[in-house]
Amino acid sequence: MATSTSGSSMQHTTRSNYSIKPLMMSILIDSLDVQIESPVDFASLKRNGVDMEALISSQKMSDYFHMLNGPTYVNLVKEFWIRAEVCDVESAKSQES
Repeated sequence: MATSTSGSSMQHTTRSNYSIKPLMMSILIDSLDVQIESPVDFASLKRNGVDMEALISSQKMSDYFHMLNGPTYVNLVKEFWIRAEVCDVESAKSQES
């Protein structure tokens, strides 16, 4: 972003340096289902006799696990996968240079 100042007023100019990758699949985005899982399933651990709540609380890590098990942005995940492509190592290395 280029910024120039003149006196007390500021003028901001932005340029678009990105492009949206084309779709790699001919599939309707609404037909995709996203399976949402918790990276750490405390309820399942507790049902199986492992209660981690006291340990997590004593280490003051509750906020971290709350964030880790936070929301999944379903539309973003779908948009990513319909634009994903697979390439071999040789092709990937040629794109790096």
